[in-house]
Formats: sequence, C-alpha cells, structure tokens
Amino acid sequence: MGLDLTALSRQVRQMSGAAVGGAADVAARAARARARFVAAAGEEATWARAVELSRETASWLLARPVEPLTTVRDLPALPPAYAIVATDGSQIELDRHGGVACYLINIGRVFIRYGHRPSARLDSRPTLYYRDEDLYLSDGARRVPIEGNYLSARRDVDEGVALAALADEYLTDDLPALALQDGTLVRWALAGAERFVQDHFMERYLAYLERMRARGISVASYISRPRSPEVVGTIRLMLCPDVDVAAGRGARCSECSDVRAGREPSCSVCQGLVDADVLGEQLAEGQRGPLFASMSRINLERYGPHLIHFFHMRVGRELCRVELPRWVADDASRVDQVHALVYDQCARGGGYPVALARAHEQAIVRGADRRAFLQMVEGSMARAEASAPVSAKRASKEFRRG
Repeated sequence: MGLDLTALSRQVRQMSGAAVGGAADVAARAARARARFVAAAGEEATWARAVELSRETASWLLARPVEPLTTVRDLPALPPAYAIVATDGSQIELDRHGGVACYLINIGRVFIRYGHRPSARLDSRPTLYYRDEDLYLSDGARRVPIEGNYLSARRDVDEGVALAALADEYLTDDLPALALQDGTLVRWALAGAERFVQDHFMERYLAYLERMRARGISVASYISRPRSPEVVGTIRLMLCPDVDVAAGRGARCSECSDVRAGREPSCSVCQGLVDADVLGEQLAEGQRGPLFASMSRINLERYGPHLIHFFHMRVGRELCRVELPRWVADDASRVDQVHALVYDQCARGGGYPVALARAHEQAIVRGADRRAFLQMVEGSMARAEASAPVSAKRASKEFRRG
C-alpha cells in the first residue's frame, strides 16, 4: 500500500489552520521588530560595533550594516546592451548499493548578450568522478568521503569554476557584464568542516572569485524566497538589555539578564522571523534595501577581500536576496549595475532570472537520464569484465519495479 491519503487529510487540515494563526503572529512580531529597526536609523556605527562585540557570544547569525538602515534605492537605469553568464548544477550521487563507486555532476552553462548584436549560447558539461581522490579527501591520517554536504560543496565549486571559464570564453570589455549564480555565495555546507576539508574546496572557490575580480566582472548570486535571519539577528541585539557598546559589552546569551530575572528574553519577539518578514514592507517594485555584510564565521575567516555582502530587492510579491563579494559591494556603480541587471533578468523571466532558469534547464538530470546513465555504467563495466554485483537491497527494488 502507498500513501494513505485518508489518514493524512485530517493532519493536513490541522496544519492549514495552524498556518493561518501562525501568520497573524508572525505579522505582529515582524511589525514590532521593524519598528525597532527603523528607530535605530542614524546609529549604524553603534550597531555595527555591537555586531563586532557580539559575533563570538551571540547564539544566532548577525549582519553588519554597511549603508543607512533606511536605505531605499530606486531601480537604476538599464544599460542599452549587456552580457550575462550563468551556471547551475545538478548531480547523481554516489550509490552505495550500486556496482561501482562514482558520482556525476552536470553543470548547465548559459551566455546571453542583449542589445546590439544579440546572441546566446546554452550547453551542459557533465563530469564523472570515480578516482579515489574524487571519492575521498585525506590529510594523510584520515579519509573523509565526498558525499552529502561535501558533494554539494563540490558542485558549488564546479559551478563557480565553470562560470569563470564562461566569462573567459564569451565576455569582452565592450559591454557591461554580470556573472550570476543561483543560491548563496557563502559556502554554508563547509561551516562545520575540518580545516583540511575547507581548504580543499575554498581554495578553488576563492581562486574563481579572484579570477573574476582580476577581469573586472561583477559576480552576484540570486536567492529566491530567502529564509536567512541575519538582519533579524542584528535587531535582536537592538532589543537586548545586555548590549552596551559604550562599555564594550555585546550580547551574552549564556548570561542573559532577562532569563536570570525570570522574564521572557526581550529578543524573543524575533524568534522564527526571517529578514524578508522585516524588510519587505519598505520596498516597492524594483527597489533595493540597505547593504549588509554577512558575519558568519566561515565568511569572516575564509573570504578575505571577497567577504560576502547582500541586499534585498522587491520583485513582484517576493523579496529576493542578492549576494555579492566585497570588491563589488565597495563600488557603488557596480552595485547599481548588479541591481539593474538582476532585476531586468527577473522581469524577462517572469519573476526569476531568465539566465538562471535556462542554466537550470541545461543542468537538470531527469529520471530517464539517471536510468540511462546507470545502464551505461553497468554495461561498460560488464564489457570491461570489471562489474561488481549490486546490493541485495537495490536488486530487490529493481525486481519489484519490474
């Protein structure tokens, strides 16, 4: 028997009712957090310092304000012509029940030129990983398998390297240009990794960003419906009774005075909120909000001149997040260009950047592709007389499917 929809329907109705009540609570708490955020306008230096004092002691993520908190930038003028490159990736993960240890990463690549002499190139580049050094990372004493988060990290790095190759191949100096990725530029999957694992992935990724900086090509990433709480984390500092910048004291969550006094923590109004809950009300279509620097540990410790910044932008009913490295964020004209080009891409793509949508179409590995790949591998191994039996579990599933 498959999914029992009758048994599930009551739970779905209960969930729907809870969602209605929860939305009202979120809206009320977001309004209170927003009021505190707006009241802090003009005190950006104070709260930037509070973030620095609290980043080791606060138990939540933080963002350092780079522009005035009430910044609202209208959509800049779109250049008459521009070029964009974009990549996206998908993968077929290592199947430990299969006959051979391997995984595949497929990178969709897109180049589009708008304006005079328009042109486009779309393709995908599959790479099969099967060597021992592809499957494991080692520091001499330990071997760490590349799977799960680490396989995602490898795909992210491959996307960046492919983007740099696209830029070298197609982008020239005669047009404004943008290199765009989907999702975050902060390699969160590596945040808790051992140092040698971080080194393996971050060295290649930072080298890609450095190539783009040397070429003078702006890099950005687009996050649809972001769930990040970093700006909300800074608002929590604004509500914390223990933060005293003049005294050099940041948040001390383990010694919270509200908790010691038996009160609900003042910052609890922010619990469960995300940045879009707070920032969305102040932005009209096409406008962007203030720049912030992400204060995540991996960003601060590993990115250096590429420290990732971000802003939010209104696209239809959605508040998106756009990330960019510090050398782009430090140049107001580059930020304006990213703002204009990303919004134009969203307008052309019905609310989502069209270049990223095309890259995803090139990258996606569908069920039929997956089955054809597995048959190709097993057939090739058999012809080479190197085949190994699949596990009993996989054989059982394939028997039932047949």
